[in-house]
Amino acid sequence: MTRQLGWALAALIACGTAGSAASAASQSDPKQNPPPVQQARRDERGRLWIWWKDKDAIREIGISPEQSAEIDRIFRTEIDTAKPLREEVMRLEKALSATIKANTAEVAVVEQQVEKVEKKRAELNKRRVVMLYRIHRVLSLEQNAKFQAMVDRWEASRKKQGGDRHH
Repeated sequence: MTRQLGWALAALIACGTAGSAASAASQSDPKQNPPPVQQARRDERGRLWIWWKDKDAIREIGISPEQSAEIDRIFRTEIDTAKPLREEVMRLEKALSATIKANTAEVAVVEQQVEKVEKKRAELNKRRVVMLYRIHRVLSLEQNAKFQAMVDRWEASRKKQGGDRHH
């Protein structure tokens, strides 16, 4: 897959469009292009960058107050509803780590625990991607292209600073 589906969120947000603006322009419905997965951008204090409320991003992308409010509603609703699921994933991971550290369980028991953890993590990731797609659909094709350009600049800057831990 050239670009993965999603936008960043898990603490949780940055977004973009799939493919280039040129390929996106060829789609019949400009809001149908799915966003790629990205790391959540953080501000200088390490806080999540809420781009839909950032005055520079709003101006650059051309986000209306209504769009900003709708994106915020989608984001806040998902954060609230996903919190128990995130806590469950953390609880299951902690239990799995304890089992592995004890080094006394049968392999089948560890396999079952891993399956539980990964099933819950997949559920959490699915919720995240769907939320990000909902946010993506609030923006027009042109706005998504502008947002992607902004995210690309941010990622290039982060890579230059050695902040890309995945490559």
